[in-house]
Amino acid sequence: MPIYRLRVAWRERNGIVRAPISDESIEASNLRDAIAVALARPQQLLATGTNLAWIVDPEGHVAWTLRMDDTSAVAV
Repeated sequence: MPIYRLRVAWRERNGIVRAPISDESIEASNLRDAIAVALARPQQLLATGTNLAWIVDPEGHVAWTLRMDDTSAVAV
């Protein structure tokens, strides 16, 4: 089964992303399942001092992102 990476970090207002404070493996049959696993891990996604989460696919490409702020979360 493919291995995806869930990474969580702080994104500055100017777009600079700090080093991830979390980088975990997700074993899932496809990206949709990997996203479901990531969303089921709120403790990682909402870690103190973070506002950005993303999934890297098995080929090393960013496949999904979740940007958060004080009032909402937006998946792109």
